Amino acid sequence: MKKKILILVDWFAPGYKAGGPIQSCINIAFLLKKNFEIYVLTTDTDLGEDKPYPGIVSNQWINNLDPDINVYYAGAKTLSVQQIRIEMERIAPDFVYLNHLFSPKFVLYPLWLKYRRMISAKVVLCPRGALYQSALAIKSYKKKPFIKTFRLLGIHRLIRFHATNEREKNVILKFFPNSEVYIADNLPNAKQPAFESCVKIPGLLRCIYVSRILPIKNLLYLIEVLRKLKAEVALTVIGPLEDKEYSKRCEEAAKTLPSNISVHWLGPKPNHELIRFIQQHHLFVLPTEGENFGHSIFESFLAGRPVLISDQTPWLSLEEKKAGWDLSLANPNGFANALEKMASFNQQEFDTWAKASWDYANAFIQKPDLYSKYLQLFS
Repeated sequence: MKKKILILVDWFAPGYKAGGPIQSCINIAFLLKKNFEIYVLTTDTDLGEDKPYPGIVSNQWINNLDPDINVYYAGAKTLSVQQIRIEMERIAPDFVYLNHLFSPKFVLYPLWLKYRRMISAKVVLCPRGALYQSALAIKSYKKKPFIKTFRLLGIHRLIRFHATNEREKNVILKFFPNSEVYIADNLPNAKQPAFESCVKIPGLLRCIYVSRILPIKNLLYLIEVLRKLKAEVALTVIGPLEDKEYSKRCEEAAKTLPSNISVHWLGPKPNHELIRFIQQHHLFVLPTEGENFGHSIFESFLAGRPVLISDQTPWLSLEEKKAGWDLSLANPNGFANALEKMASFNQQEFDTWAKASWDYANAFIQKPDLYSKYLQLFS
């Protein structure tokens, strides 16, 4: 008889506006459905929306997404902690998988139930980068007292942590010494299309930014870097305007760019459309202040496009692989130089880097231990 995994996450498919955590949980569900009974408890509304997903039946278990994945889309406006507890008791899972660290209903409440010995399931918690300094700097007045209380109550000794890389394991152990920590790489989209190039003319560059528009994602930094360039550059921006004030600053800055730079705003797009958009560009750019994985970055590799990112992600030493650049945010001139270099590429040079990026993604999704590490995590 299969053991049961209950995934708790604020947003799930068909949602996409919350970014990487949705894709991570979708990938886990599909990876493990052959070995476990998979249940997902989530909300019926995407991030920033007030209307439920079309065609979704709320407040009951359904398997519209996949016959082997059971999803409960709780009404976002009426969801209570009692409702979460009732559904957890109804499923009686062997494992409860929690995402991020600061979700009141989908993380803090289940942890409280575990602390009170009110659930017997093994709890697996994936912080998804929430303990990195760049993430803790946002609303730290709320987060740091919680972490201190978490540690004082000894909740970390009652659960298992899922770290997606060695760096995250180290930061978990820094905050919660002697914890049980398993490393399993973040699961990427493994559906890679055949390699396709696009026309590349020296002196012209088409860039694409795909991310939520928040200060931590650093779109304004990118716009100011573009101001330094001599080449003709077109930037496409895909992502929800999540921080309205910051988004307005980005839009106003873009209006003052010189005539050789253009910015096109496309808003959010569903995940399944991203590769097609990326393939229409030469370079993916995201000067992020920190990513636990960066699903949109990996989508660029899958699409066969090099990236220009900060050094605050797991994707490092890219230039030597001809898959892009990972640079310090303290060096905006470095970003400008990389953009000028990519702009100068002829067709042959571009194709070399584009194919190297495609190969880089292909090697990653072929890693033989990706699956086995998740079986260990849920053991």
